[in-house]
Parts: sequence; structure tokens; C-alpha cells
Amino acid sequence: MLNSKDPKGYFKTSNGFANSRADNLSLDDLIAKAGGFKTLFEDLRTEGVNVENQIERIFADESPLFSIVGFSVKKVSSGYAELSFPLGEKILRRGGIVHGGVISYALDSAGGLSVMTENTGVDQVTLELKINFLEPLRASPFKVTGRVLRQGRSVAVAESEVRDSSDRLCAKSLGTWYLIHKK
Repeated sequence: MLNSKDPKGYFKTSNGFANSRADNLSLDDLIAKAGGFKTLFEDLRTEGVNVENQIERIFADESPLFSIVGFSVKKVSSGYAELSFPLGEKILRRGGIVHGGVISYALDSAGGLSVMTENTGVDQVTLELKINFLEPLRASPFKVTGRVLRQGRSVAVAESEVRDSSDRLCAKSLGTWYLIHKK
């Protein structure tokens, strides 16, 4: 239970953090309190915290690009993550389509988040990300999903995909993440 690991009571059981001090906690602080990503997600769910809202807030605080793209965390569960983002002027390239770098970032983010849900360690880094760009992204909102395919002690493999508002598959990736257990 989270309460035994967090006797200061940083977490509410309804809609997030219990006190304003916790609003300043980074993802690293939360992971340190829980002992690892997987435990953090499990503990937050046990305490009734909306994991999606908290992860979205933390990612937006720690990565300006997350906010520029306009990501929203829709679902996080064991081995699965779902994000969405709108078409916006700041992420377009010539021709009015979403830039490939933004698509890469979206796929890496969804795959990485799905890996976090199973990672018993304290960090992770992308080792490799192979992407197939299948269709231009024009019709938003876009749905990005990540799914863990295999998880070992030090390496995880996940697939991710981006679909447009018509559920058309626009990009697909296969990635490998290195799992860090001690900093």
C-alpha cells in the first residue's frame, strides 16, 4: 500500500495529491517514494488517484514538447498506454501534415509509457525505435497507443501506433527500452 511507503500522506483517494507540497514533486521524486515505476502506478491506482491526470501533469511539466504537441494521456494500464493530440500549427510541416519528428515523439512517448507500467526499475531509455510512416496525419484528433510485447529484467520491447480520427493507421513502430534499476 502507498500509505506504508508514503507516511506523509502525499496522495488523496479522490482526485490527486493531498497537499500543495506534492504538486512540486517530479516524476523522479514519486518513483523514489514508490521504489519503481510499476509500484508507483499500482500504488496510485490503489489509492484512487487518477493516474492519467497525474502523468499528464508531470510529463507536461518536465517536457515542454509534450505541451507544445498538446498531448493528453487517455489511458494507462498494465503494459498499455493511450495518448491523443490535436492537429496544430506548431507541429505541421510543409503541406499541412504533422511533422515526422512529432510522430516519432508520439510513438516513443506511448511506447515508453506502456513500458513504464511494467518497469520495476527507476528509469528507462529508448535503445531503438523503428518506425513505418504509412499515411500523412491530417485528420485529428490522433490516437497514439503503446503496448508492451516482451519485458525482461533489463530490456523491454513495445509496439506503438498512431491512428487518425477515421481510425486509419498512419504510423507504426517497434521499440526497445533499456530498464535502469539503480541510479
